[in-house]
Amino acid sequence: MAMIELAPGLFYFPEFYGRDEQEALIADLRDVVRAAPLFTPRLPRTGKPFSARMTNCGDLGWVSDAQGGYGYQATHPVTGAPWPAIPARALRAWPIAGEPRTQRAAAFFAVFNKAMAATVLPTTIVFTPVDNIDI
Repeated sequence: MAMIELAPGLFYFPEFYGRDEQEALIADLRDVVRAAPLFTPRLPRTGKPFSARMTNCGDLGWVSDAQGGYGYQATHPVTGAPWPAIPARALRAWPIAGEPRTQRAAAFFAVFNKAMAATVLPTTIVFTPVDNIDI
């Protein structure tokens, strides 16, 4: 499998998911978003909104708000529901990305605009160009 190091510690695996698997992964992420809707985190102290909407999956989710600041919590900040499980298709990337099994507790998904999405593993960010990320 081809691997390109974009910067020290940042690797790109262009052939990891084929086109069909990429489309299936987007469907998996849409299921995550249905269970845990996108929300807009807020900066600590000022409460200014981030420029990206995001959601999480796994045991813990990364959140930020004016009162509590940055942190991880077990529930969605708006709905109060537990985060959905990390999709199995996404978990397949953990060993390839060098993520130890013990760090599978959290992953988040951010939508920066309608053309780019990012799936963030504990120490790896995977940017995915998408034709249509409407969820």
